[in-house]
Amino acid sequence: MISPTGFTLKRPGILIPVFFLSLFQASVTCQVHCPGTASAALGGSSVCSQGYWCANQNQAGLGWIEQSSVSLQHSRPYLLKELGCSAFSGQFSAGTGALGVALTTQGLEGLRQSSLWLSYGLQLHSAISAGMGIHIWNTGIANQYIYAPGISFALGLQVRINEQWKIGMRLVHPVGWTALPALPTGQEMIIETGISCSFLKTAHIYTELHIKAESGIILCSGLEWKLNSRINLRTGFCNRPYIFSWGISLKFTRWVTEFSFQYRTDSGISPLSSLTHEW
Repeated sequence: MISPTGFTLKRPGILIPVFFLSLFQASVTCQVHCPGTASAALGGSSVCSQGYWCANQNQAGLGWIEQSSVSLQHSRPYLLKELGCSAFSGQFSAGTGALGVALTTQGLEGLRQSSLWLSYGLQLHSAISAGMGIHIWNTGIANQYIYAPGISFALGLQVRINEQWKIGMRLVHPVGWTALPALPTGQEMIIETGISCSFLKTAHIYTELHIKAESGIILCSGLEWKLNSRINLRTGFCNRPYIFSWGISLKFTRWVTEFSFQYRTDSGISPLSSLTHEW
């Protein structure tokens, strides 16, 4: 393929996944964002939960962890394998708290985004849990694996009002550092606050507000229904962008497999799946 300026493009096929990658709202120096499978099914709700991805989504949730676990997850935005996002999460119980780690990577040859969260949550009281996470990210390009690194942190808090009600708060990226300050990183400060309620002994409803300086107020809401000891059904909604989601969780002794689908009105379907072992 010969360009108008006379340069030769040896692999023109690479332009196809690059085009779709450019549709992401994040810039080239931004960390990859890959929600946990359960959170994705709940419309992005996570500030009041205590799932398998607390290390990067809700550090305060680590304070309630009673069992250690390791999880593997994969998502495929636009149903394209070139844009597949793979993630690993580990949560390790340590007395009245837990350590958490979450590693995510996404990209194609010549452009790869990676994200690492190192977190700790502590149960301060029988009804209060707090957590903190350090976020390290990097964008690597051809012949330069460490091209745009950066670091920031997040703080979280959860309070159980009673057996049915819980409130949660999280502050993400209040300050940070990046090696390329002249370029946008997408690391805007986010204030998340929400409430959850259980009813009928088998259902949970989650409602959250995510406040961003550039995007304004985002509403996330989800419903989780426990059919029996092994099967959970989930559905959710987010208003910016408009996202409709649903999912299922299946538990087999010490193994848990989860599936979810998000339909975004601006980009289509994104399926997610995960496998977790807990002990």
